[in-house]
Order: sequence, then structure tokens, then C-alpha cells
Amino acid sequence: MLVLENVFKNVSPDLKTKIHGLWKSEGALEDEKLIEERLSQVVYVILDSESGTLGGVSTAEKKRVQALNNNYFYEFRCFIGKGYRVAGLDVKLSKITFGFLESISHEDVNHPIGIFSVLENEMLKKETVWRRAVWPEIEMYFVGYTNSGNPIRVHYFKGARI
Repeated sequence: MLVLENVFKNVSPDLKTKIHGLWKSEGALEDEKLIEERLSQVVYVILDSESGTLGGVSTAEKKRVQALNNNYFYEFRCFIGKGYRVAGLDVKLSKITFGFLESISHEDVNHPIGIFSVLENEMLKKETVWRRAVWPEIEMYFVGYTNSGNPIRVHYFKGARI
């Protein structure tokens, strides 16, 4: 059974090792410095409760986004290991992470108003489903491209003002 566990700001050394191993073994991240940075940004993990295997991870980092009226957003990323890529798991991980981030945004002095994500996976960018202007399952909207040509998506929190 897969369990989504919130480990925000509370990632154990053992779990850090598992996350590091997942990213490295599947080629998601190679650079050790970047891995260390991302380990401090982990929000949720997907764990197989029977085997203890790590199936996936979501991360978030608060950033001021100049192109979006200088508002603060959480930059969201997720990675699901090859053996755990089943329909809907990415949506479930995204929704639960988005909900959590929205719940803590009210306590933040900078008041992040939503989430942005940059689609960097070349394989996914070619698939028709990922080229939709709106991802209704997680209420993300296409807003443009990065300088390197990667699509940018935004999800606004309830009541967000720009």
C-alpha cells in the first residue's frame, strides 16, 4: 500500500539517503550540491508501507517571481520513480502538496499566493496531455516559457490577489 507522508522540515537521515538514492539511480538529479539543496525542500514522500521503498517525492521552495507581479510563489517539483508511475499518483501527490502549501502560506510573512512549476522533462513535454493550456486536475495554467523554452504553469491559492 502506498502512503503519502508529509515530512516538511522533518526529513530523517535515513529518508534523506533514500531520496538521494532515488534521484541518483533514476537520473533525476546528478549534481550533489543541487541534491543537498533539494533535500531541504522536501514536502511529501510516497512510501510503500509493505517494503519501506521510496516511490516518489515532492519539493517546494518559496521564490519571488518578477514576471508574476513580484509576488511570492512556491516553486513545486515532483518525481515519481519508474516502478511507481501509475495513473493519478502524480495528481494525488500534487494536490496534497498544494493543499499543504496553501495552509502554511497564511502564516508566512511574504504571503505566497500560489505555486509555479517548470516542466523540464523532455519526454513529458512531447506528450499531448502535458501540452494542454490548463491542467484541470490540479488547476494549473500555462503562463509562458522560461528563457530555455520550458513551459511554466501556475496554480493560485484561494483568494489570491495579483
